[in-house]
Amino acid sequence: MKGQYFSFDAIIATVIMVLAFSSLISYWYGAQAVVEDRVGSRLADANRIAETLLSPGSPEDWDDEDVVQDMGDIRQIGIATGFNNELDLDKVDLLEGNADPNVPNSNYEAVGNLMRAGGNYYVVIERTDSPGEPIAMIGKPYPDKATYVAVANRGVTYSDASGSHPARMRVFLWNE
Repeated sequence: MKGQYFSFDAIIATVIMVLAFSSLISYWYGAQAVVEDRVGSRLADANRIAETLLSPGSPEDWDDEDVVQDMGDIRQIGIATGFNNELDLDKVDLLEGNADPNVPNSNYEAVGNLMRAGGNYYVVIERTDSPGEPIAMIGKPYPDKATYVAVANRGVTYSDASGSHPARMRVFLWNE
């Protein structure tokens, strides 16, 4: 009986190794699914907010003080001129001022609730013909210790006195 390769000890050791390996793989895929679920839902929210911002909003003239008296009268924030990717710079400026968390009596949380951000948000609109030159920075920039940062990118255009220009809008959602 000595010297047999498939002895009872070898069979038991193989069964233990297979059970340990399958337990490890099961744990790995379970943990990975939890992380992807958290990040995936944040990414879906960032994409939804980016698409919503590229609408005129509801009411469409939410930036007119005669129509909208306070943030409670706005049903949806949109910063486009219509259902296209051209930005209305007046709406962008108004949103940037309302969502500045460094200003006393800021509407940062109210804007986040309207966008259904579910946490902290930051929207950066920057020129593509002069990279790094922001047109607007809406919300609160995310810190180095931020977790679950999700980013949605959209190509946009804006018009000024010199004509129409390409730009990039990035929507960041993050938690501390």
